[in-house]
Amino acid sequence: MLTKNTIKQVASLRQQKFRKELGLFVVEGRKMTEELLHSDFETVGLYATEAFLAENPSFSDAETVSEMQMEQMSGQDTPPGILAVVRIPQQAEIKTTSRLVLALDGIANPGNMGTLIRTAEWFGIHDVVCSLDCVELWNPKTVQATMGSLFRMKVWKTDLTNYLQQAKNKGQAIFGALLEGEDLFRMSTKPEGILVIGSESHGIRPEVLPCITHPVTIPRAGGSATESLNAAVAGAILMAEMTK
Repeated sequence: MLTKNTIKQVASLRQQKFRKELGLFVVEGRKMTEELLHSDFETVGLYATEAFLAENPSFSDAETVSEMQMEQMSGQDTPPGILAVVRIPQQAEIKTTSRLVLALDGIANPGNMGTLIRTAEWFGIHDVVCSLDCVELWNPKTVQATMGSLFRMKVWKTDLTNYLQQAKNKGQAIFGALLEGEDLFRMSTKPEGILVIGSESHGIRPEVLPCITHPVTIPRAGGSATESLNAAVAGAILMAEMTK
């Protein structure tokens, strides 16, 4: 039986400090939960309403909760009817295998973070390396924006400048999304190495810039007054072109 303490604990996972303290995060929705249950992530608790289970009998292992209990646990305005509590995995040593690795420098918006991870998987990039100040991976908005890609991707957080400098010293190409650089659509070779996407407000930071060996720019149409692209949009264009 679901206790008040359990409801309180699940609800507390909306806040980063409790996710960190308890080592848990929340997944909501049928598709996301389905992706979770087919992954290697450890599910600590699975809860669903009677109405949800009546329409989705394949989730019969879930503990039945009332609509009110689900509303108390859910972080969404309209709870989807199923919620899972998941253990945050320990970060493993960085070992990338993708021909092109995505590196994120200071991405602060959880929606952008999740979208970039989801887009990377779409284009066959399975390794994402994030700076330490990127938005938390287990933020509910980040998790939701990945639409399940989170459970299949390898994502690390590290000192990005140090990581990129080591890669550069080994002769790896470091591509940086900048306003001034080689025209993305005129690149003569198929890129291999690391693609760095900067933050929404500041782009790639000054301390990271010396690591960039190949500045790349998305050309702007003549007469456009737009100064920059959304980080997730820019990342999608770059990944599409660089992996085709």
